[in-house]
Amino acid sequence: MLRAVALVALFSAGVAGYVARRRFMRFVVEGESMLPAYQPGDQVVVDTKGYFSREVRAGDVVVAVDPRDPARRLIKRVVRVEGGDIWLEGDNPDASTDSRHFGPVSGLVGMVRWRYWRG
Repeated sequence: MLRAVALVALFSAGVAGYVARRRFMRFVVEGESMLPAYQPGDQVVVDTKGYFSREVRAGDVVVAVDPRDPARRLIKRVVRVEGGDIWLEGDNPDASTDSRHFGPVSGLVGMVRWRYWRG
């Protein structure tokens, strides 16, 4: 009986770890477009399922697919949502290429949940 309980616990931990790895992604901030809130080198955890439970709102910080290069990711702040179009801007407008340059986006990777630093 104890062995069965241990196997179930081990299986559950494995499933939980797999789900967490699929739901949360890590990104490193590059560039100065989000200064002062996010510095180059800051690391963020993005919740890829965060918008399953609520709508995108102005003020959210998100990681989005760069519409100019789909292999690239952008960290920006949502400034406006109109239907399926999401307008993004960097906090540092002089250093940011954002929706003012390429228009609205529709491909969000997810919402930034946490920032952390590696020691």
